[in-house]
Amino acid sequence: MIYTINNLIRSVAAQLATAFPGTPVHDSPTQQKSGYPCFYVFLRPSDIRDQLSARDMRNISLDVVYVQERNVPDANTELYSVAETLDGLLDVVPYSDGSDEDPVPLHTHERDYSIEDQELHYRLRISQRVSRPVEHIPMQTEETDVQVKSN
Repeated sequence: MIYTINNLIRSVAAQLATAFPGTPVHDSPTQQKSGYPCFYVFLRPSDIRDQLSARDMRNISLDVVYVQERNVPDANTELYSVAETLDGLLDVVPYSDGSDEDPVPLHTHERDYSIEDQELHYRLRISQRVSRPVEHIPMQTEETDVQVKSN
C-alpha cells in the first residue's frame, strides 16, 4: 500500500462524508462560496523520524475544520455536537490508497478540539511506520588474492 498525505486527507474526507452526508469536505480553501456547513481538512506541521534500517516513523498532523453559518442562535451547541461525533469517528481512520486493497485502519493520537472565531478546529495526529525504497545492488564480481603457505 502506498502511504501519501493526499491519500490520507482523502481517507479522512471519505470518513467525514459517511457521518455527515450532504456536508461538503474540502482539502483547501475555495475561492467560491461553498455553502454552510462544510468541512476543511488541513495539514499541520508534521515530521519524519528515522528508524533502524529502511523504516521511518511518519507523524502527520491534521486540522479538521467545521464551518457553519455565523451569528446564528445556538451555534456553539451545534459545534459541540459535531466535536462529539468527531471524537468517535476519528479514533481510527480507514486509510485507502485508491487501489483494490482493503482499507488499513490507522489509529489517531493527540486528538483535541477548540472553537475559534465560531469554527470548530479538531486536531489529530497519525503516526505510521513507512518503508523507504532501498535499492539493492547485487555483487557482480569479487576479486580475491589468496596465498597458500606450505609448511
